Amino acid sequence: MDFQVSPYFLITENADGLKRLYEELFGAKTLYIQRIKDRPTDKQLNIDEKDLSKIDQCVLQFGDIKIMIADDTEGLPITQGNNVSLCITFDHVEETKSVYNQLIDKGSEVLKAFSPEFYTEGYGYVKDPYGISLHLFTKRKD
Repeated sequence: MDFQVSPYFLITENADGLKRLYEELFGAKTLYIQRIKDRPTDKQLNIDEKDLSKIDQCVLQFGDIKIMIADDTEGLPITQGNNVSLCITFDHVEETKSVYNQLIDKGSEVLKAFSPEFYTEGYGYVKDPYGISLHLFTKRKD
């Protein structure tokens, strides 16, 4: 059996904003994007016209993995929380701290302030403005 597993972020509002944030901060590349307006016409029924430009499916190359993001236009039950998160590991503490600071400047909530820890030179934990929890970790030096 051959398959892929990708983190999938269903955003209550503005998946485009999350896409742009990850492109800006991490150099994420859009591999595929489909908007609601790209659906077959019969699959656009009961979708408000203002939602037609929202993201239906988007695949981002994010480091060495692919993630999927979409706007929720179907009213699925979504609970923002920390049960799903990303750990983003940087080679140098300065890079980790820089991204942490940028995320804070863009309105992320501090879940654990950036600091050195026994297991790393620098670690911070934030919830970005879209409700995604990010562990920002500096690779251990051997």
